[in-house]
This record gives sequence, structure tokens and C-alpha cells, in this order.
Amino acid sequence: MATKNSQPEPVAAEENSKFNFNSLNTLAVVSLATALTSIGAVAAVITGHIALAQLKTEPKSGRSLAIAGLIVGYATIAFWVVAGIGLTWLRLRYGFDGPMGIEDRMDGPMGQMGGRMEMDDDHSMGGR
Repeated sequence: MATKNSQPEPVAAEENSKFNFNSLNTLAVVSLATALTSIGAVAAVITGHIALAQLKTEPKSGRSLAIAGLIVGYATIAFWVVAGIGLTWLRLRYGFDGPMGIEDRMDGPMGQMGGRMEMDDDHSMGGR
């Protein structure tokens, strides 16, 4: 028959489970927070690089926040660059009015004008 150990196992003393926010690099938090707003992507990249430089010399936490801010910031900048190139290409291909053009839209179901308006001989507006 197996005997049970009558002595209870020692319980490790609980360490302070609260996070010390004073040891967190502020610029790392700023980098991630501004990266989540697409407007602040450039600020996220700048503050993320500064935070990583500070974390090399200071024994603080926040390296993962700074890296996350850099990744999201660079991804946002890349998205806006690709979107800008794509929109520019569409404008060059189809013009400012799009593939239908403004004249075709006026004849459609939303623009019940019956054609383009031109000046008549008596200088009044008339339909075609």
C-alpha cells in the first residue's frame, strides 16, 4: 500500500503581484497608443525608436510595447502609401470623375435631366 506524505508541500511566498507602472517606459506606451490611431503613425515610429534607445540604457520595461508601436506604425504608413499610389493610379486611368464620367451619371436614374442642358438661340436654358 502506498503511503501518503503526511507533510504538506511548502507554499511559495506570494510575491507582490501588482505591476509597478513606475518602471514602464512612457514613450513605449505613447508609441503604441499613437500607432493605434492612424493619424499618429509617424509619431508612433519616432517615439518607438526613442523608447528602444532609452530602454538600452535604462532598466525599465516596455520593450514589447515599443516594438508593437513600431510594427503598427510602419504598417499604417505602408497602408497609406499603397492606398495613395492605388488612388493615384485609378485617377490617372479613369480620370477624376471615375469610369462613368459626369455626363453618363446625369442621364442615369438619379439624374432625371433627360440629357445635357444647352443654351438655346434665345439664350434660355433648354433640354436637348
